[in-house]
Amino acid sequence: AMASVYDGSDAVKDTKVIILKKQWLKPFEEVKASGNGFKVSVAYFRELPGENGNIDRVELREGAHLSVGDKVIAVYSLWSGENRSFVRLSVPRPACFRPQNQLSGWNGGWLRPLSYGFYSISPYAYREVKTDRTLYWIDVFPEDDSVIEEELFVTQEGVFSSPAAEFESLYAPHYRANDASSGRFTTE
Repeated sequence: AMASVYDGSDAVKDTKVIILKKQWLKPFEEVKASGNGFKVSVAYFRELPGENGNIDRVELREGAHLSVGDKVIAVYSLWSGENRSFVRLSVPRPACFRPQNQLSGWNGGWLRPLSYGFYSISPYAYREVKTDRTLYWIDVFPEDDSVIEEELFVTQEGVFSSPAAEFESLYAPHYRANDASSGRFTTE
């Protein structure tokens, strides 16, 4: 890349800032979680009827078998080393999952109860629903831990997987993170 700049015209050689980018493609199974100033992890939970009318959440693991019509809760756990502006969370989903709410719009900004009387604030974001992923555009992302949840339903039979979630500061893209692959799900 640098050789092509040096071999370029005088106008190219007079450029003060040059940005180089490299991209690696790997099979989903080889993608490992990593991050710089951010962390992201995605967990899927199936909701099942519990005792006394309660609803229990059972975490889905690699190779989990699901049925068409099952309700799945996607939990996006996010961490930032400091407050960041203009942040995007991109969460691809297996093709068998469809969001309950398929309309894009404002999302979050509510208190979530934690243990011992503490609360967590879900970041206020613009939620953009695409056919293969959900994007969250966040103006101001708080320091420390945050959680975003999305309700999904199983709509198709087969074996499905998806790429890793990405969490990135658009203002300073070197602050970013990706999750590991969520594995494969089998639906019947």
